[in-house]
Amino acid sequence: MFKAMMVALASLMVASPAAISPAWAQGGDMDVQTIVEELTEALELSDEQAQQVTGHLQAFGTALDEASAKAEAEEADGAAMISALKAARSDFQDGMKGTLSDEQYAAYEQLMDEVMQEIFESIAELRITDMRYALDLSDDQAAALKPVMGTGIRGLVGVIFEYADRRMGPRIKLQMANKLKSISAETKAGINEILTPEQQQAYEAWKEAQKSG
Repeated sequence: MFKAMMVALASLMVASPAAISPAWAQGGDMDVQTIVEELTEALELSDEQAQQVTGHLQAFGTALDEASAKAEAEEADGAAMISALKAARSDFQDGMKGTLSDEQYAAYEQLMDEVMQEIFESIAELRITDMRYALDLSDDQAAALKPVMGTGIRGLVGVIFEYADRRMGPRIKLQMANKLKSISAETKAGINEILTPEQQQAYEAWKEAQKSG
């Protein structure tokens, strides 16, 4: 279960095209062929580029497997696992930059940003569904909350991933806390613009009930 969770986190935070594969999103093996086909169409890859991207993806998948194995070791080292994930991301991105033209890489980054945002908005949608009755949300409000909350969740997860392998001294803890507070405050402001004052009170009560539940 932990491995599946970490692989899912990796597919989100390392900004790889693995997230666009249905099998990968469901916790299955990375369907390299499907991903390459989709990227070939989206980025107009040449045959040579498609071959190179296939190699990058295969190496990336192997690196992710090795990183997730660290979580299953008898003496699991979470920080080492996160460092390995970050290294896999860096190696993969370097490989893609070397294969793609500047225009293609910019298009690739935009595609991955859109995919990641869609994934986090889907996560937010589940939370909105849970609180919809308690807040008496309209359809328009629910739709407006989705990108706001999705962006907020994405930001929080990103900060946690950023600091997860760092030595947490007082200064680093403060940096992390300030980033998390800033994201939370921005998200709250966006939510409050959508909710009525009564709904804002109901939302705070709902959050407290979730904590105690």
